[in-house]
Amino acid sequence: MQKNDPVISIIIPVWNGERRIVQTLEAIAAQTVSRDRFEVIVVNNGSTDGTADAVRSFDFVTLLSEPIPSSYRSRNRGLAVARGKYVLFTDGDCVPAPDWVEQALAIVERRPDAGVYAGDIVLFREEGARPVAACYEELTAFNQRYNAEHGYCVTANWLCRRDDLRAIGGFDSDLLSGGDSECSRRMVMAGHKVIHVPEMIVGHPTRATLSELIRKRRRVIGGRWRMDGMSEAGVPKTLWRMVHEAKGQASWMVRTKIGMRNKFGVLGITAALMLASQAEVLRLSAGRPPYRS
Repeated sequence: MQKNDPVISIIIPVWNGERRIVQTLEAIAAQTVSRDRFEVIVVNNGSTDGTADAVRSFDFVTLLSEPIPSSYRSRNRGLAVARGKYVLFTDGDCVPAPDWVEQALAIVERRPDAGVYAGDIVLFREEGARPVAACYEELTAFNQRYNAEHGYCVTANWLCRRDDLRAIGGFDSDLLSGGDSECSRRMVMAGHKVIHVPEMIVGHPTRATLSELIRKRRRVIGGRWRMDGMSEAGVPKTLWRMVHEAKGQASWMVRTKIGMRNKFGVLGITAALMLASQAEVLRLSAGRPPYRS
């Protein structure tokens, strides 16, 4: 690390995120710490809209290009050029809190023993979001405290030492989903602890409709399919995992204190996603490529 290098490199992959990446970068521009403490690297992952032009309007951002589809390959592209001692990942649809970087700097001073710092992800509803779909997301998505307790962190809010991540080979560039789970596992195997940092916050929009939830589920299934072996032999394992997950969600949601109308709606979404999961596994077992949402 050179004398004038930033402490933190923020790395953001983006694909067709023209509208939301502006919100992300505006939030980063408003951070409470001096701009020389961090750099911002955005990796355009083959966007076909105006994403690149939107990013270029922020003069403090380094824009890179990664044409091969994979947010994890894009993160590795940013990791390769990052100058910071630490790398801080988020997504192109997230909105960091004003003190996000300040809290990141504080936790590495306070807990230098940790390997991965899992910041909180707070869901918010955008205009037009369907209440039941948003309710499902709010009940099931981005529980970073739970994730950290189980040695896992999602890349929507992931902080670690740059050289630790490089030492394990970065993320699996071939994955379209699940790469944060797979990389977390290798970080833990290398002896690094995952800790929860509730003060380090980014906002994330809920998926607004059932179709958006299905697209996300199809992408997740593709990631799990690859990790389970990408063959017909992996079908029972992937399907069993989906059934077990759906049963657990349904049982838990029945006990959750939400209105009866939302409860029935959420259980309906759980059933619809289970059917979508089965259909996607069968599609993949027929040799079709993983879905990118």
